[in-house]
Amino acid sequence: MGYPGGGRGSALISRAVAARKPAEVSRALFAAAPDRPVTARGVVLAVAAVVAAVGVGLLRQPGAGALNTIWAEDGTIFLGQAVDKGPLAALATSYAGYFHAVPRVVGALAAAVPAGAAAATLALSAALCTALLALLVYVASAGHLSSQPARIIVSAGLVVVPLGQDEVLNSIANFHWYGLYALFWVLLWSPRGRAGQAVAVVTTLLVATSDILVVAFVPLALFRALRRGDDGRRDRFGLTLAGTLAAGLIVQFAGLAGGSSSRALSPDPVLAVSGYLLRAVPGPVVGQRWLGSEMGARWVLLAGLAWLVVVAVVLVAVRGLTRPAWVLASVAALYSAGLYLLPVVLSGLAATRYAVAPGLLVVVTLVALLQPGGRADRRPLYLLAALLAVVAAVNLRIDNPRAHGPLWSDELARARAVCTTADQPAGIVIAPRVDPPWTVTVHCRDLD
Repeated sequence: MGYPGGGRGSALISRAVAARKPAEVSRALFAAAPDRPVTARGVVLAVAAVVAAVGVGLLRQPGAGALNTIWAEDGTIFLGQAVDKGPLAALATSYAGYFHAVPRVVGALAAAVPAGAAAATLALSAALCTALLALLVYVASAGHLSSQPARIIVSAGLVVVPLGQDEVLNSIANFHWYGLYALFWVLLWSPRGRAGQAVAVVTTLLVATSDILVVAFVPLALFRALRRGDDGRRDRFGLTLAGTLAAGLIVQFAGLAGGSSSRALSPDPVLAVSGYLLRAVPGPVVGQRWLGSEMGARWVLLAGLAWLVVVAVVLVAVRGLTRPAWVLASVAALYSAGLYLLPVVLSGLAATRYAVAPGLLVVVTLVALLQPGGRADRRPLYLLAALLAVVAAVNLRIDNPRAHGPLWSDELARARAVCTTADQPAGIVIAPRVDPPWTVTVHCRDLD
């Protein structure tokens, strides 16, 4: 079914011509959010959604569970250094070449509670951060996606993302992969109220001071900051966002320039391109469980099927069977590729966690192309939603290294036993079980 009042070809041509005009691109890319008043019912629903998202996030961790285990860097780096150095000194300490504001704050919080509650504090905080980012995406996408199912798809994906479960679930160390995705929407968001603008600025600052990869968003932020509205005025909110992003990057690059941050680089562009084609794009469409852990013939076949889905969606949009948001789809696809290629090219490592934000942006691209223009146009979006729902359900709980412990409560009990005969216990072993182990050093006085 095409658009009312015109043929598919003429509609496609007119959209293509309009898309070449910078003013039209700007208007479509930074569309104003709908003017909807905040109601008591809306607040209740938002709180309920966040609580449900936190519950789902925690339940996704099988085996030993999230509340009684601590993951790798969460414990050794963010909790351990907050205990050892103190919260402020730890906040100013870089890790892996950049600063991590949000994980450092959560690590300080976990260090402030009794030792027995540290694991639950870390997991709950990570799940809550993810849930709040999902709510933010739902709100920020309203100006671009008129369909409520579409907004649910692009926001709920943060909570049920079907890839990277071996590392990112309920882990504050991996907050930034979710944060990069949310930042994409924040930079497109044009909230009408001061509260929304304040949330956008704070989110930009927190993400920018938690991951140096936000440098990829500089062109988008600059485009928004330099644009003029229909009245000829500069986008003052866009200027504020760009300035906030710049402030975060100044912090990150100051650490590199001053020597407090450093990271070895091993560029590998071939691995980056092949990883995007075979991991980042197929990941959200097929899911980690079906892809498996070893890349082979089955993986390539399923990746091919995922690309067929992508091609089918593009054909549906080109033929005018939906009302595609071409500008949003194009920018989301561009950033999907960029956010995967940048870390992989620089590090020479194609870790599954690198595909989280790019994979979510692949979904945004598909959803943008399937925006409904009428009742009949909703069917392609519903078919995509059904596919993504099945993939999310299949990948909701997948065995991972954290599932096999060790339990934080058991390790604390062993440390307390050591403290009865020694002044200081050995490092408390945390997940995953590797050699040498990840450990957290806690003083005997803090174990009571």
